[in-house]
Formats: sequence, C-alpha cells, structure tokens
Amino acid sequence: MRVMNNIKTLYAMIVLLGAVGCAPQTEFEVATWHGFKQCAISYTMEDSYDNQFKIALPMFHDYDYPCTFFLTTRWCDRTKWDALREATTIWGCEVGSHTVDHAVYDTLTREQQKQDILDANARINVKLPMYKCNTFAYTDCVVGDTSIISRHYFAARGCHGYVERATPNDYLNISSLMCGSNEAVRNFQDFMNGFNTAKSSGGWCIFSIYDIDDGAGYSPLSSDVLRASLDYLKEQEKTNSFWVTTFKNAAKYSKERDNAKWEIVKDTIKSGSNRVTEDNDKLTIRLEDGLDDDIYDHPLTLRCPMPFGWREVEVLQNEIVLDSEIKTINGCKYIIFDAVPNGNKKIYLIKLE
Repeated sequence: MRVMNNIKTLYAMIVLLGAVGCAPQTEFEVATWHGFKQCAISYTMEDSYDNQFKIALPMFHDYDYPCTFFLTTRWCDRTKWDALREATTIWGCEVGSHTVDHAVYDTLTREQQKQDILDANARINVKLPMYKCNTFAYTDCVVGDTSIISRHYFAARGCHGYVERATPNDYLNISSLMCGSNEAVRNFQDFMNGFNTAKSSGGWCIFSIYDIDDGAGYSPLSSDVLRASLDYLKEQEKTNSFWVTTFKNAAKYSKERDNAKWEIVKDTIKSGSNRVTEDNDKLTIRLEDGLDDDIYDHPLTLRCPMPFGWREVEVLQNEIVLDSEIKTINGCKYIIFDAVPNGNKKIYLIKLE
C-alpha cells in the first residue's frame, strides 16, 4: 500500500488503519519550521569585529542560542579562531564567508571573485578543519557573480531590509535587517517589529549585526539592546513561536521542506505457507528531498497520524532510535519526530506493547 503526498489517498490509508474519529484533513505533515515553530530567527555577524567575540558570543552562549559569523578572514587573529573553533564544535554556531579582506565583488573580475572565494574558504578550512563553510554574505550588500557563488555556496545573505518568507525568492540573495546606530534596527522595539512580522507571516527574520557597544567599527549595536532581544526570545520559548537558529540551518530546512516527498508503506509478513499478510505493528516511511545529502542534512520535523490501536511507538532511522512524542490534536493522536530526508535511510515506526 503506497502513498506519495496525496491527501485523499493518505486519508484512505488512515481510515484503513482504523484511525477513526479524526477529521478528513488529517494527514502526514512536514512542519514549516523545526519543532512546528511559527517562524525562524537568525542572528548574523559580519566583519569579524573584536566585540563580536568579546561581548556578543558569550551572550549567545548564556542564552544557549547559536549565531552565525560571516568572516572577513584576514581580520581574524588566533584568539578569534580559537573562539570560533569552540563556538562551532560545542555551541552549534555557524561560520560563513564574507570575503578575504572585505572586497566588494562588483569591483572584481570573475576570476578575482573566484580566487577570493577559494582563498577565504581555504583559510576557514585550515583554521576550522572539522567545519565546512558553504554560506556567504555579500560585502556592502553588493551581489557578486551568482554563477560563481552557486558553485561554492548553497545560500548567500543580502540585506534588502525586509523579513523573508518561509521560502525565499532567491537563496543566493536572502534578505536581512541591518542593525546598529547607522541602520534601521537600533532599539528593542525595532527587534520586536522583526519578531512580530516573522511570527505573523510564518517567515524568517535575519538580523545583520556589525560592531557592538563602543567598538570602532561600523554601526555599533548596544549590547543592552541585543540582550533584551534575547531575553524576549527566551521568555517566549514556551509559546513555541520562534526557532532561533543559524542562517545555514534555516536555509537548509526551508529548501528540504519544500522538496520533501514521502512514501508510507505498511510492511508485510510472509508465513510458512508463503501467505503474505500485512504487519499491523510496523510502518515504513521513505522521506527524501532530491537534494545533495552531503549539504542538506538538517532533520525535518514530521507529524504522522497514530495508527488505531497503537499506544506506544518507537521511531528509528538508520538503526538509531529517534526522539519522539505522542500528541493529541483536535481529538487525533500523532507521532511527532525529527528525521533527515534521505532516501537511503528509511524511517521505521514500530508498535510497542
């Protein structure tokens, strides 16, 4: 019995399994954002200013939130690389490229742009050997040659000044809100405006941060304002409104979600008499997105209707037990779990007695 993203057919399967009492719209669902959060929030920092590492990074650690550093590699010293090594391996932060020395790409030839990308990435790979850089932020908001950019990065951040949709129009020029004394986002209310817009639209709000406090760099942002914004997000965690994540993870999730295809198969049992019967204690889900598995490896949050008669369930992928929960929504029971879309790694739902 096969189902491929077809609500009517899937509902017929649910009824056949006995999930009676649920509304006809009941279906297998991929969450718009991780954990069924209403929107995504990303904090990105660029230009490698000292106070980003001395003030902002410890603050994000305090709140247990990851952030993104778009590095101008020639401006990073040993202390910054040491901090980034810990931030990426322990705290889940992201490192993307912001050129070698802040070059504006429309002033460079195609060959110069390509060489700058290779040099910046090589520096990051040497200093962070366990990390792969595959995102980019444009200098001075000037888009480079995207035919070159796309060979090395799957997503790039621009600065259009609006909150992105759940699916960006252009993954190589994703909008962000610029922060600090010289930009539009200066105070806590400005951050709130971004939060509220993202929440109401179900979109993705990306903040671009330069220097912090009394640093000598461009458009410094008050650390008190930054902390107030993080305080608010932490207070809102119980509402399940905001997914605070890196630029890279949100971009991955968005693209995986939109390309996700699933197939649900009810397994069979072959008896000694060669009679084949359905296995009522096991379901197999094939989930794939057709994307490069070496890049697109972020788990999607899935919600699957609970087959009739099942009380407890174990979810496995690639022989690893996944965290899952059973939740009743509008009178229907669902199994909710995170799994990576990969056609070679099937998901198994097994009924527990």
